[in-house]
Amino acid sequence: MKRINCLIILLLATTLSAQVFTDFPEVSAPVSGSGSSSVATVQDVWASIVNPAGLSRVESIQVVTSFFRPYGMSFYMNQTAGMAVPIGEKLGTIALTYSGTSTEYSGEKLSSENAFRLSHALFIQRDINSTLAFGYSLNLYYLDYGKSAGSSGDGSDGVNLGSGVGFGVDVGVQASLHERTWIGLTAKNVNSPEMGSSLSSSNLPRSISVGFGYEPYEGMTTGFVIEQPFGNHSTQYRGGIDYQIANWLILRTGVNTAPNRIALGFGLRKFGLGIDYAFLSHPILPATHQFSLCYDFKK
Repeated sequence: MKRINCLIILLLATTLSAQVFTDFPEVSAPVSGSGSSSVATVQDVWASIVNPAGLSRVESIQVVTSFFRPYGMSFYMNQTAGMAVPIGEKLGTIALTYSGTSTEYSGEKLSSENAFRLSHALFIQRDINSTLAFGYSLNLYYLDYGKSAGSSGDGSDGVNLGSGVGFGVDVGVQASLHERTWIGLTAKNVNSPEMGSSLSSSNLPRSISVGFGYEPYEGMTTGFVIEQPFGNHSTQYRGGIDYQIANWLILRTGVNTAPNRIALGFGLRKFGLGIDYAFLSHPILPATHQFSLCYDFKK
């Protein structure tokens, strides 16, 4: 029975942990709370993963981190951290982010996936009426397959299954009109990166997303995203709302398709410190609870 449980967890972990190398929309609580619909409107360090062009709007040093256990599964953990630094009005902003997942059973790590990103964005055009920004991310992917189950069945005496490395490039653009209407476009892994040897290599998943944003009145921002993964995958539609009802409080909600999910969240802001929470439903699996912390050195 112990070996059967280990096998089930290993299969689930393999499926889930692959999300680090896909277009994983649940980047952080601020992003997830509004349904991961901010491709056109993201304006902070999380843009490094969502749409690198959004980094162009970062005006001060920002440090962030996020963590959650998808669907409340105790053996699976996702962590993300990053920092954005403006380097000049004409040079734009650079950011370094890290995303990692790991699966464990009986104290043994079964597998882990890590993605390191170096991002840069700047304004191509900016005046009182409109803006146009371009950004890109250089991604280093590292996968550790962990150990086999071994005779004990829990991996403690298994053999090392090896590792893999891949390199990908993301690009994005973001434009606005009168700072009330936005459009964004981002493409993930445009260089068709591969991981593995020539006989067992596989392409890392790619996708392209188009996003729209509109601010009907000050404090409320709406977003809508159409995402198409390459290959035999369903088109995903995401929509959401961010509503800043006070200087210190932001409320969020959103919906997703493929799978159909509902998102709810909030953010607290005071003295440059931010605390965010997001709730994500699922039609079959348990709900996910996500938490994020951020600090803006300007505020």
